[in-house]
Order: sequence, then C-alpha cells, then structure tokens
Amino acid sequence: MINIRKTSKYNRQRDEFIKHNIKAGKALVKTLKLFRENPNHPSLNLEKLRGSDYWTIRIDQGSRIFFMWIDSETALFMDIGKHDKYREY
Repeated sequence: MINIRKTSKYNRQRDEFIKHNIKAGKALVKTLKLFRENPNHPSLNLEKLRGSDYWTIRIDQGSRIFFMWIDSETALFMDIGKHDKYREY
C-alpha cells in the first residue's frame, strides 16, 4: 500500500478544489483509495511529466493531482487542480 504525504500547498488547493462541490470531493476520495491500493490502476492515468520529477494522476477528465515519489512506497502530493497546471512543473 502506498503512503501519501501532503504539502501545505496541496492541502490549500484541495480545500479549494472540493469547496462547494460534492462531486469533486467524491471523485477525489475514490482516486486516493485507488492510488493507495494500486498506483498503476488504468483509470488513474499515471503519467510522468517530461523533463521533471513530477508525476500526475487523474481525478476526472480535467483535474489532476501533481506529486513526486519520495521512495517506492511514498508519494508527496504537491498540488491539485486543472490539467493545465502541468505547465507550472
């Protein structure tokens, strides 16, 4: 099972992401459960960003979690938001 650590930035962005949006909150919970159990689950669309140490997983069609691997069993969640945020990384 994968361990997840979260930055304060991720926590702030997560709160904004789910604020007043029950559907987004449910999708996030489902995504986190799948990731902990099997980070390579096809619906997560695990993807390494080219030219960086950052990875993404899909929450829904337009939203992603941005993270880095600390080791083979621990991920550090850095950010969450729209797919286009990948340009920041």
